[in-house]
Amino acid sequence: MIVKQLKATLNSPAYRLISATACRNWSLLAIVLLTNLFSALLEGSTLGVIYLAISLLSDSQKQQFPPLLERLLSIVSLPNEILFLGLLGLAVVLQALLALSNYGNKVSAAYLSARAQPQVTGRVFEQIMSFSFACASHYKIGDLLNFANSAASSVNNQIQTLNGLIVSLTFNIVYAAILVSLSPLLAVVAVVLAVVMVIIQRQLLPRLRAAAHRLNSAQVELSKRMTENIQALRLLHTFGTQQRATDEVTLLLRDVQIQLQQRARIFYLPEPILDILPILSLAILAALSFSMSDTPETILPLLVTFLLALQRLSIRLRGVAGAFTQLADNSANMQRLNSILETSDKQFALVGRETFEFLQTDICFEDVSLSYTADQSLALQNVNFRIPKNQVTALVGQSGAGKSSIVDLLIGLYQPSLGRIAVNGKDLQNYNQASWRQHIGVVSQDTFIFNTSILDNLRYGAPEATFEEVTEAAKAAQAHQFILDLPDSYETTVGERGYRLSGGQRQRLALARAILKQPEILILDEATSALDSESERLIQQALAEFQQNRTVIVIAHRLSTIVAADQIVVLEKGQLVEQGSHRTLIQKQGRYAHYWNLQTQEIAV
Repeated sequence: MIVKQLKATLNSPAYRLISATACRNWSLLAIVLLTNLFSALLEGSTLGVIYLAISLLSDSQKQQFPPLLERLLSIVSLPNEILFLGLLGLAVVLQALLALSNYGNKVSAAYLSARAQPQVTGRVFEQIMSFSFACASHYKIGDLLNFANSAASSVNNQIQTLNGLIVSLTFNIVYAAILVSLSPLLAVVAVVLAVVMVIIQRQLLPRLRAAAHRLNSAQVELSKRMTENIQALRLLHTFGTQQRATDEVTLLLRDVQIQLQQRARIFYLPEPILDILPILSLAILAALSFSMSDTPETILPLLVTFLLALQRLSIRLRGVAGAFTQLADNSANMQRLNSILETSDKQFALVGRETFEFLQTDICFEDVSLSYTADQSLALQNVNFRIPKNQVTALVGQSGAGKSSIVDLLIGLYQPSLGRIAVNGKDLQNYNQASWRQHIGVVSQDTFIFNTSILDNLRYGAPEATFEEVTEAAKAAQAHQFILDLPDSYETTVGERGYRLSGGQRQRLALARAILKQPEILILDEATSALDSESERLIQQALAEFQQNRTVIVIAHRLSTIVAADQIVVLEKGQLVEQGSHRTLIQKQGRYAHYWNLQTQEIAV
């Protein structure tokens, strides 16, 4: 059972990533292992030297030495006092080497961790970026941020803890060998000490893992809620609900506090037990040794060395216990890292084999249906229509009719549940999505502005554009003058999501950004809805010129803006109900004519 769990853990995505990083940095890993082994040997040698030094202070006639040491002592004809001081000096040298070796071990492990952390963070971010939009939209932004931000610390904790565990286990093997060589009978005490530690760990680790998972869940929920509230500051201030948001976060903070306290009670419980056991063992050992020996002076070197080794063994056993406790405590973070790196339950952006060059003929929706949800309720149902090259196609319908769904499919944010979208007669999924999207410009009502300069925002789709090209695009979008009026003109930083700009200004920047990109296919989703009448008139004129020799898809609620469209597609409840030019649809006296009459009557009133 334990072997299966270990196998599953080592085969998890997070550990595979750590293993791959370790393989790429094999030289550092070799240093970690070699310094660990060297430190253990130095520690054992130090104890051996201490044993010899104490033995020299005893009556040498009664003290039994190993044959090799007896021969060495007979060659070195020096007083015991001189030899004792020399051995103490050697012990100091060995401890200095041990300290340097430990330093090298920790630095090399830290270097390995330093290389692994950015690689893991980059891998998590790459994974998130490779999700299909449908997959990514299932997560909250705060959740994705937490995945990316916590990955490095989780891996760092895991590497440092595993290194500490390996070091402690290696030292324990050395101490165990020393104890058995000194006195197999007394070594049983060390075995009992280890068994007690194992029993304690077996009882506490499951509880600690459960507490760590509860704490991790509480912290993630807190992070998500705080991120959402900060992102929605404008809404919170508009509705006056800052206090409610603060109260909700306070409740989550209390939950985190409770989970931290519960974790602490379990996490630190082994320490007092492991503090008491070594002292108790040492006292029992000393009493038994002196009571069983008729010549205490001969057993003194053995006893002192044994007790010293046992005391150090207990410290390393605490290190092993602490490492297992840390691994259990970090298990929730590693499991969470595995959940984002796992690929079997994710949808990824399609990467077609063919690069899209340009639109040769048309874009055709062929029996396209789309469902956003698992219950298979359809946002689009059996939609068939053609978007000819270099013509203007307008999408009309009430809210929820399916207009935005068609745009989502065109951009490739979602894939059709049924049917297909053919571009130049080929399935859109055959094309590389990045190359396809490079030919598309989108201006929507919800304009995203980065917290950088206006110049950088405008160049986002065309980073190589010259300043003259940028200003020409801004003039065409009626944005140039208001940009000049800003404190730093085109170098003005506009704040998070462009909060320092009005809705109309943000929309003009989005128009300028699209114009600067010079896309072959232009999608306008109520692109002038936030503008005043005069600005809208001027921009419509600029768009009329810009739309020449381009394929344009327009979503419009104000039907007066699409009268000149080459074709108008009328949608209702996800189905195409009418299609034709403005004049043709007016003559049909159908849904479009009904919408037209309603809007013209409102204008007349």
